[in-house]
Amino acid sequence: MNLMTNEVREILPHNMREAFDLIVEQKVLGASNHIAMVGDMIEAIALRGKEEKRPVSQVIHEILTVAEFFIATRGEASQAVSNAILLMIHNVREYAGIDMESAAERMIEDKNSYAATAADAVRQCVAHGVKLAEPMQKIFVYDYSSTVEKFLRGLKENGKQYEIYIAESRVIDGGRPFVRACQEAGHKIKFIPEAAMMYYLRDCDGVFMGAETFYPDGTGFNTTGSDIVGLICGYYKIPLYFLTPFIKLDIRPVTGRRKNLVYNDLKDKLTAGWGDDIDKEGIDFVTPELVGVEPGAIRAFITEIGVIPSGQMYGVSMEYSKNLRGEL
Repeated sequence: MNLMTNEVREILPHNMREAFDLIVEQKVLGASNHIAMVGDMIEAIALRGKEEKRPVSQVIHEILTVAEFFIATRGEASQAVSNAILLMIHNVREYAGIDMESAAERMIEDKNSYAATAADAVRQCVAHGVKLAEPMQKIFVYDYSSTVEKFLRGLKENGKQYEIYIAESRVIDGGRPFVRACQEAGHKIKFIPEAAMMYYLRDCDGVFMGAETFYPDGTGFNTTGSDIVGLICGYYKIPLYFLTPFIKLDIRPVTGRRKNLVYNDLKDKLTAGWGDDIDKEGIDFVTPELVGVEPGAIRAFITEIGVIPSGQMYGVSMEYSKNLRGEL
């Protein structure tokens, strides 16, 4: 960890530092999971401030420091993280003039209000996805998403056994977390290396992915390899669906800005099985974490307001953004 990361980690109550490490070290995946964990950190800071009778101004500073860290790091890859954190703390500065006990209650209420709204949005996404998948038999999923996991579990409601094709993403091992969910839901599982996607995808009725972020024009961002999935779907004419609540909208391209790709050094992951007889120095292992899937490759986005074709995302996205800015 660098100096800034350590400084932010030290701000947190001791019981939240493991969660901090899990996000920073990418040992827990999924924007929704990260948002929930940051929310837990905000609540823990507020409760500690109340219990230790810390100055409200100090607690506000601690919350803002942690929030700004995750907006600048995790939020750079996923706009959903930034949007959610901003919603959770949007009133925090206004509590500077009240007592710590009252301030803590309001800080936690703000966090819980967002959590309840977000959970309802995900439930609606999943319900629309489950209904859409009812006539399907073989479903392909790529890269871990907590929303897609809920969708896989929710498929039980259709009263039949699905065959789920899971491609392991070597970039972040994003396939493995789906296995338990599929087992518990009673699905038949086909687990493949991502190099075999071209061979197996042609047998599938539909492909479902989560979105770390999406643009109003219908571009969806997901883990590296997702662009290949999109190309294969286009080649075989297989419908590709992005299952995502609108909180993951990134409005920056409308104002002339673009998403900065985040790159990870995969040296340790890719060389885990190498022997000492190979010199690793001087080899470039840096790889982008997320890539964009073009709107033309995506059949539709499954959102809390329904199934929206990628080409029709602009209008509803701009309306959502307008409402979001009003809340902020």
